[in-house]
Amino acid sequence: MGEAKRKRAAALERGPWPGGPGRCPVCLSTRVMTCDTPEAVEFYGRKLTVCRCGAAWEPIDESAIMDRDDETSSFTKPCDNCAFRPGSPEQADKAKWGELIASLKAGGSFHCHKGVPIAPESKDGFAYPSERRKLRFCRGYLDALGKWWKLEREAL
Repeated sequence: MGEAKRKRAAALERGPWPGGPGRCPVCLSTRVMTCDTPEAVEFYGRKLTVCRCGAAWEPIDESAIMDRDDETSSFTKPCDNCAFRPGSPEQADKAKWGELIASLKAGGSFHCHKGVPIAPESKDGFAYPSERRKLRFCRGYLDALGKWWKLEREAL
């Protein structure tokens, strides 16, 4: 068996991905429940997972994880409610969205909310880890960044 296959097999043996529909990102318990989000809730995704410890999060689509050996791996495609998808609620306030894009182009970063515990009282609505190395870059942001870099190269 090649190295890549060994890594993949080891990752699959670890079981459900923390923050996915089968494992809590806070206490790592597998005693969790995933349910459809009520239509009245517009901020969060189509599904929510909750744990007995009290954590609730939008589950990660484990099939979209680019590298299961990297717990902060980006996804292969933007999530179903990515802020960077056309028409997202985050883009409704054009001035605020423009400020965010300007800050990102100036070297800021944007992280994925999937698998991150929900914290309505926080600035962003999620309890992102305080350690930057534990943050996952948003796939929509990475795709946008690639487009911005391509435009810059073409302008030279």
